[in-house]
Amino acid sequence: MRFKRVAAAVAAALIGGTVVAACSSAGSGSAASSAAKPTIVVAAPECAHCLAMSLLSTQMPGYTVKFETFSTLTALTAGLASGAIDVGQIDYTGLVSFIDKDLPIVAISGEVNGGSDFVLAPSVQVPAGNWTAFKALVEKDKAAGNPLKIASQFGTVQDIELRLELPKYGINPNTDVDMVNVPYQGMAQALHNGSVQAAIPVQPFAAAITNGKFGVHFAYPYNQAAGDLTNVVVVNKNFLAQHPAEVAAIAKGMTDLVPYLKTSAGQTAWAAAVEQYTGTSAADVKTALAQLTPDIDMPFAQIQAISSAMYAQKLITTDLPESTLLQHVDYAPLAQATGESLTAVGAAGS
Repeated sequence: MRFKRVAAAVAAALIGGTVVAACSSAGSGSAASSAAKPTIVVAAPECAHCLAMSLLSTQMPGYTVKFETFSTLTALTAGLASGAIDVGQIDYTGLVSFIDKDLPIVAISGEVNGGSDFVLAPSVQVPAGNWTAFKALVEKDKAAGNPLKIASQFGTVQDIELRLELPKYGINPNTDVDMVNVPYQGMAQALHNGSVQAAIPVQPFAAAITNGKFGVHFAYPYNQAAGDLTNVVVVNKNFLAQHPAEVAAIAKGMTDLVPYLKTSAGQTAWAAAVEQYTGTSAADVKTALAQLTPDIDMPFAQIQAISSAMYAQKLITTDLPESTLLQHVDYAPLAQATGESLTAVGAAGS
């Protein structure tokens, strides 16, 4: 599985003797003269949600924030392990996978949720949102010995959301349909050539599919225990312990960035970043951003739901207990930055 390979690669880097604190860019920035701003390096993948992190610098005037993009989660997380990156933005399935491997990664803030779109090939004549009709089609195809094929990039948030959503309507994702592992980049073609009849892409791939008429919107897969939880901001445990001022500044920056993303100016800047880094058309970016929900909270019950679903799908090796998950999610920086209680920003209640 993709995330197991990622976690294994990062584990190898850590075992190789990397010392995060010794070469942290924030640490070296703090040692500069008083006239120089400390430097924090922020990294994110190249997706519509993730590129909102490129705007964090506008919310941290006391720091020089350098933003970098990575095409793979492996490279990004290895950067965190080596100290080349101070702050990383990943998705919650990546976080859970790293926790399963006991890697020293800690979540400190939510970022942007949503962005999953369950789409059908245009030839599938089922009205949007009509799960009764969709289930009837699934049963018909299964009875005919040709289960309906759904393209899903295994191990992603979108994959987990749909696997949790389908049973809500009496559809078993493991036996009633054929889930096919297709990367987001290949979903439009798979729908176009008829190799699949449905897909669960992320933005902006979903926008390119629907605007390009390769597929039509059917439903957003949020009617399940994980909700629309998508992206999370993480740091290395050593960075968390040894750079409390920087961590506090990052959390405060996130509490300012998220409301900014909801404004007209923030939406314009965000759209420009997505176009710049991904080459996505302005029309597709507009569609994509309309389906995204900036949110700093980290709802623990939803993190648990993702973890349980990943274990059920054999994407992680352990049914992670609450105590283990909590070792990798720190609500204190957000609570301090917002002035709210730990439970208000997502921690489990007493």
